[in-house]
Amino acid sequence: MKDKADSGGRNEAERPVVYSILLNGIITVVELLGGVFSNSLALVSDAMHNFSDFVALIVTLVAMRMMRWDGNTRKSYGYFRVEILAAFINSVLLVMIGVYIIYEAIGRFYHPVVINPRLMLIVAVVGFAANLASVLLLKKHREQNLNVKSAFLHLLTDTLESGAVILTALIITFYRFEAFDLIVSIAIGVFIIKSSWDLLIESVNILTEGSPRGIDLNEVADFIRAFPGVKGVHHLHVWSLSSNFRALSAHIVVEDMKISKTTGITDVLEDRLADRFSIDHPTFQLEADACEEELISQYRDRNGLKRSTGDGQGNDGTRHTRH
Repeated sequence: MKDKADSGGRNEAERPVVYSILLNGIITVVELLGGVFSNSLALVSDAMHNFSDFVALIVTLVAMRMMRWDGNTRKSYGYFRVEILAAFINSVLLVMIGVYIIYEAIGRFYHPVVINPRLMLIVAVVGFAANLASVLLLKKHREQNLNVKSAFLHLLTDTLESGAVILTALIITFYRFEAFDLIVSIAIGVFIIKSSWDLLIESVNILTEGSPRGIDLNEVADFIRAFPGVKGVHHLHVWSLSSNFRALSAHIVVEDMKISKTTGITDVLEDRLADRFSIDHPTFQLEADACEEELISQYRDRNGLKRSTGDGQGNDGTRHTRH
């Protein structure tokens, strides 16, 4: 039932994404032409960010559809990670655009140009309206996953930038302070980098199978050790397949007993882990004697390099999966 509901939520979110793609494609062309003819770097900067929105939304749409593909022998977990790849691409693109805008603005301080504020104002108002419409389309879906959140972040920042460009056009019109266009451009560049940095860090952490935000392995280990019937835990790893899907693998030491009796421990434990840490896919290897006492153990490969045993693929032994 949950899968159907999730699928329905993704289908519902696709239509506003498609509308936002069309809006951003149109406004990118309009703002770019307006920025070139008005000599406004702030307007060109906003157009570039809109273009990044256009690309990001296309990547988002593709990722949303790929996430519904079934798993297979080559992709046993399915295509959940596509969401994170899309978020990573979007955030990297934003950082690069922010750096370029700052670079271009600094160059224009030494080589100023004459700006047409009236044309700049007209185009900026059109851009603001289009960006605001896109934000409203995606607003209620923004917490669905990291992918949609990254797309919403693109659109929200661009809406704020369009408002800043409108303010810039008004200041230039009434006060002829054309350097303000460059100041706003640098501010836009800094804002883009700052707003996308956390998303970049989070997506990199998930791609490198780091512990999810808010998860302390020692706390998880203490929670498992305190569970009735559990004598110890080691080889513990917690990672994210996507922003909404957490997995765990661990060696758990219990009393020597029949496998059929261990379900009284593992079935309840997986429910408790889901409630306490939102872990969806726990994999347990049960042992009567600890094979190694370290919480996070390492092994050396043929080249003598240390590597973690938690490869994200589970271990031999009893597997339990929560649906």
